[in-house]
Amino acid sequence: MDDPFFTDIRLSFARDGTADLMLDGPGAGAVSGVDNLVQALTLRLLIDRGELAGLGHPRYGTRIRALLGETLDRANLELLRRYVRRSLMDDPRVADVVSIVVTPRDGEPDAVDVAASVVAVSGAAATLQVTLNA
Repeated sequence: MDDPFFTDIRLSFARDGTADLMLDGPGAGAVSGVDNLVQALTLRLLIDRGELAGLGHPRYGTRIRALLGETLDRANLELLRRYVRRSLMDDPRVADVVSIVVTPRDGEPDAVDVAASVVAVSGAAATLQVTLNA
């Protein structure tokens, strides 16, 4: 049976939003299944919309960083939540976004923690957590 989530190179995400290759022996490790979906969604949230335009993906990513550093009042937190939802739903493997929680980081006005749960088109559930900063 084909894997609807595909396979990719496994990445390790640091708390500052950077990513590194996960090495598996002499080469890079692989990630498949729901884990690959979670990794892909995390990358989508870490990349600014338009950042990959030169590679032919002008709509990939999110506009979240445009709000980071602004006052994270109720209205801006809701807008951030909507940006996250839109970005997650842009992945064709996502059927529905079940929940999104955007929480400002104490002492870091330009950073938020995002926790989200999605249902994939296969019916599988996936959760992701990512810290986004300016």
